[in-house]
Amino acid sequence: MSAQYKTGVKEKGFSLIEVLVTIVIAMVVLGGLLLTFTQQNTEYKYQNKRIDAVQDLEFGIKFIAEDLRSALIDTDGVSPLITIADALGTDPYTAVLDFTVWDNATAGVPVNRRALRRYVYDGSGVLSYDRHSATGNVAPMLSNVTFFKIFDDSDTATYPRGNFLDIPNVLPTRSVNRPDTGALNVSGFTILIEIAVDAGYKEGSFKDVLNNNVGVAGKKRIWRYVQVHPMSVVD
Repeated sequence: MSAQYKTGVKEKGFSLIEVLVTIVIAMVVLGGLLLTFTQQNTEYKYQNKRIDAVQDLEFGIKFIAEDLRSALIDTDGVSPLITIADALGTDPYTAVLDFTVWDNATAGVPVNRRALRRYVYDGSGVLSYDRHSATGNVAPMLSNVTFFKIFDDSDTATYPRGNFLDIPNVLPTRSVNRPDTGALNVSGFTILIEIAVDAGYKEGSFKDVLNNNVGVAGKKRIWRYVQVHPMSVVD
């Protein structure tokens, strides 16, 4: 039996137009996937940076609050009171915060074991501190700071709430027992720190804590408040 073969059968492939259309569709799909990946990767980086910035802010303000809670209130005037030095202008930031605490590393009788804590902010973006200001060793504590403010809530004339956004109500005085007898009404303090974060973050505001518009070309602002009473009364 002889084999029979068909002849003259044409094999049809893709035309040039079909190939071009396929390439265009593939490029559109790949471009969309690349754009989605880029956006997600950028958002992931923003989220990590935002989390780091907020954690630094939370740590910084809680650190100051715990330090200020340990400030000595001396009823006999032996040690200096809590001192707040503000910059000039309306609603000024706090330039220097000084207060006295017990320092166990210092030898001597109790009155000589007192150390001066100092926090310094000059509006340049860095909040610094000195654990013992006699050393003059001021170290950076928190960066990207756009505003730092300490309110003495017993003196609303000098420290008004003014234009500050979201600020809590004045903290009332608190009765703290004296070492010898009786009690002392200790005033409260409100601590404010504002920081700048990249404009890509979803959290934050293009208005600062004073309700000023910082502009969409700038960085968003995040701020936190904490309130505290010094709890160490000495005679």
